Amino acid sequence: MQHQHKTVLVTGGGGGIGRVTALTFSQRGYRLAICDIDAGAARDTAQLIREGGGIASWHEADISQSEQVQRLLREVIREHGKLDVAFNNAGVSGGRVPLAEIEEDDFDRCLHTNLKGTWLCMKYQIRQMLEQGGGVIVNNCSINGINGSVGASYCSTKHGVAGLTKSAALAYARRNIRVNAVCPGLIDAGLGAKLIQKFADQPAALTAAIPVGHVGSAEDVAEAVLWLSSDAARFTHGHLLLVDGGYSVH
Repeated sequence: MQHQHKTVLVTGGGGGIGRVTALTFSQRGYRLAICDIDAGAARDTAQLIREGGGIASWHEADISQSEQVQRLLREVIREHGKLDVAFNNAGVSGGRVPLAEIEEDDFDRCLHTNLKGTWLCMKYQIRQMLEQGGGVIVNNCSINGINGSVGASYCSTKHGVAGLTKSAALAYARRNIRVNAVCPGLIDAGLGAKLIQKFADQPAALTAAIPVGHVGSAEDVAEAVLWLSSDAARFTHGHLLLVDGGYSVH
């Protein structure tokens, strides 16, 4: 329980990778602030943590809205006193829609949540961390933030998240703020779970390009986030950590 005085904010913490990562942080002794656009889902994750003996608050926010992000940070500080770690996990899928076929409203939704939302979260998290003397940010990027993908809206926003990660890492490294990202491949939770279900009758089609021969788990991502958040990664800045079973080695 060496981390019992450290507070972690997890956006998109109502389910999938976010929920599993929040539970993993709690099991290691961190205090949690769970945020989700779905208030009920955020509350459920916080309740699971409390039932396990942990400390957690829950918060509702649409991260694409500046005033809601600012309110979120105020609530977290009022509840916990500081913000040691932020896992910016919230995001939406744009589907496998080629660039010329994307509807403008669909592109805007992906852009505003994945890119603008991550930027807003980082902006106000960094301001808080500068005030308190430091902190750690881990963004949920994607292998689509490193590789190409047919789905142009999702791919372009995740490349943007990779850029935000590197830019902030350079800007704030000497201010005691570390910024990194995890880049999951196909994971059996969240957005990945929906794709896996879609191809349930032909699983080999999904795993053929993954060198280890199987999809990953939310726990795999959670452990990567925990490592990047820990003092063991104190010399790691601006890194995009692949969690993809070797897919990106191709």
